[in-house]
Amino acid sequence: MSQLPEPIQNAASAFDSLPGVGPRAALRYAYWLVTQPKESIERFARNIQRLAEQVRHCDTCGQWSDRSPCAYCSDPSRDGSILCVVATSPDIRAVEDTAAYKGLYHVLGGTIDPIEGRTPETLSIEKLASRISGSKIKEVILALDADLPGDVTALFIRKRLTDFPVTVTRLARGLPTGAALEYADANTLSDALKNRR
Repeated sequence: MSQLPEPIQNAASAFDSLPGVGPRAALRYAYWLVTQPKESIERFARNIQRLAEQVRHCDTCGQWSDRSPCAYCSDPSRDGSILCVVATSPDIRAVEDTAAYKGLYHVLGGTIDPIEGRTPETLSIEKLASRISGSKIKEVILALDADLPGDVTALFIRKRLTDFPVTVTRLARGLPTGAALEYADANTLSDALKNRR
């Protein structure tokens, strides 16, 4: 990239730092952007700048928002007796897309994974406990990934909340719609049997 103009190199480097974007795609993005009208490039830059200036964590639930408390925490129509615990803010969008949940949320900031440097102390698990203490929350739903870090985090939270008067549940796991039984692994079949209805 040494023969490229510095602004194109810098733009390509910025795109290359995004997850899932390699050097070739980053360079294509930079070239595409430079072909756009100046007003479009400036609008793009302003929108990126607004991310840094206006988006913050909600003081109550921890999700990314442009205000605190966020739209979910300040919505009086939501059920304050149910709290859905998720790993990251995008997980809230996935739950909301189902239109099946109308309670509140709590974002942990990831799942326990010591290899990646995420320990219980680096997540908002203690903030979760403080939030539940003395509140009207009756059920905590652990909506975490069905992988090892998600399972470890769920187990840790379940143990941490043992002394609280709340029911701790976990999203059901099992066979996805359209799956052939013969291709399912033993863990998936085991979960499907345990969570049958």
